[in-house]
Amino acid sequence: MKRYTSFLFMLLILSFAACQQQEAGSCCTKPVATGNTSDTKTVSALHSVGISDMSLYNLESDWKNQRGEDLKMEQLQGKVQLVAMIYTSCGYACPRIVADLKRIESGLEALNREEVGIVLVTMDPARDTPEKLQAFAASNKLDADRWVLLTSEQDNIRELAALLNMKYKTELDGEISHSNIISVLNPQGEIIHQQEGLGIAPDETVNAIKVLLQKI
Repeated sequence: MKRYTSFLFMLLILSFAACQQQEAGSCCTKPVATGNTSDTKTVSALHSVGISDMSLYNLESDWKNQRGEDLKMEQLQGKVQLVAMIYTSCGYACPRIVADLKRIESGLEALNREEVGIVLVTMDPARDTPEKLQAFAASNKLDADRWVLLTSEQDNIRELAALLNMKYKTELDGEISHSNIISVLNPQGEIIHQQEGLGIAPDETVNAIKVLLQKI
């Protein structure tokens, strides 16, 4: 990264330290129960305002979406984004994360569809090719106008995971143990709310999004 290197380096250290205190949930075992990209004009307009040091859109890594199109994180600017990390061959936790995102999406149906996007980032780039992500989106009936599925190099994915306070690890059997977090980003790419766990009631996250949209 060319901009804000010192800040992001410190944020990475803090995020990894926080992650060490969390125990990753496994996709293979049931945990104990607990309580579309913006167009060029939009991106250019937001650049004229500028983004803060806290924005994830400072990342300059290269990504591909489910259609195989090249993408930069800054192209997600301009709307509220729900961001979660999954992998498509996950048998338990990831389908529930997608279900949780759909519940949040249902709570936002009264809002303008252009105001909120949903981003899924794979933790398994070796297997989750753009074609595989496209098939996953189709099988889960994910609206292509709202849902963006991303893959990249493993180092880029781990960098983003650290900034999202996500922890994951590939096990010997190929399964990936990971924490379960849905993050809400404001239009400038700053984290304003996180929902942690599976099967969580979406009310708090939905309200956080509605409050944020009222301030825009």
